[in-house]
Amino acid sequence: MTLLRPEPAEVQHPEVRNATAPVFSVPAGDGEDRTTVFERAIGGLKWVIVPVGLVLTWHLAVETGAVPSTLVANPVDSVVRLFELTADGTIAEHVLASLRRILLGFTLGSIVGIVIGAIIGTSRAGARVLEPTALTLIPVPAVAWIPLLVVLFGIGEMSKVVLVSIGSATTLILATAAGVRGASRDLVEVANLYEKSRFTLFRTVLLPSAVPGIIASARVAMALSWTLLVAAEVIASANGLGWFIWDSRNFARPASMIAGMMVIGALGKLTDTALARLGAHLTRWNRSYGS
Repeated sequence: MTLLRPEPAEVQHPEVRNATAPVFSVPAGDGEDRTTVFERAIGGLKWVIVPVGLVLTWHLAVETGAVPSTLVANPVDSVVRLFELTADGTIAEHVLASLRRILLGFTLGSIVGIVIGAIIGTSRAGARVLEPTALTLIPVPAVAWIPLLVVLFGIGEMSKVVLVSIGSATTLILATAAGVRGASRDLVEVANLYEKSRFTLFRTVLLPSAVPGIIASARVAMALSWTLLVAAEVIASANGLGWFIWDSRNFARPASMIAGMMVIGALGKLTDTALARLGAHLTRWNRSYGS
C-alpha cells in the first residue's frame, strides 16, 4: 500500500508558495518621485477650484453690470479695503468685540447643553422632568428670542451672550442625550459587573461614546452662533462685525461691507477648524472609517 506524503515545501503549489508574496511591486526611482509631486500638486489645486470660481463669477457679475457696483464692490476693491481697515485698526476693534461675545456665549451654552443632555440621557427621572421642556423650546428659532432679550437685558453685552448661549445649548442637548443613550450596552454591563460607580460609568463609557456626536453638533452650534451674533449686532449694538456690516450698507460703503463679511468667513473657518481638531484629539481612540 502506498502512503500519501505531503509535498515538500519546494514543490508546493505556486499559489500556496506565493501566498505571502506582494501582489505587485513598483520600482522606486525618479519617475515615482515626479508622479508623487504631480499628484500632490493636483490635490492642492482641488482646494482652490471652488473659491476661484466663485471669485471670478463675483468679479464678472460686478464688471458686466449684472450686479450694481454701488451695492456690491468687486473682489479687488474689497480686499484693498480690508487691508486699509486692518492697517488703521478699525476692523480689529469690531473683531475683538464679536469674538468676546461669541466665545463667552458658545462656552456657556455648550456647558449648559451638554449637562442637560447628559442628565436626560443617563437619568429616567431627569428625562421626564427636562426632556418635554427642552423639546418644546428647541423648535423656537433662536432669533425669535432677540426682542425678549433686549427687553430683559437691554442692548448691552448680556443680551448677545445669552442669545448665543441659547443657540448653542439647544443644539447640543439632543446630540448629547442621543450619544449617551447610544453607548454600547455590553460596555455598560461590564462596568456594572465590576461594580463601577455611576460617575465612573459616565466618565469612562457613556461620555466617550457621546463625544463624536457632541463635537459634530458643536461645529453646527458654532456656525449658528455666528449667525445669531451678527443678527443681534445688527438689531441692537454699537460695535461688532454685524454692526459694522450693517452700518457700511446703510452708508453705501460696499467695499467695507464685503470686507466685514470676509472677516466673518475667516473667523468662522478658524473656529470650526479648532473644534474639528479638538474632536480629532478627543476621539483618537475611535478607529472609524472617517478617521
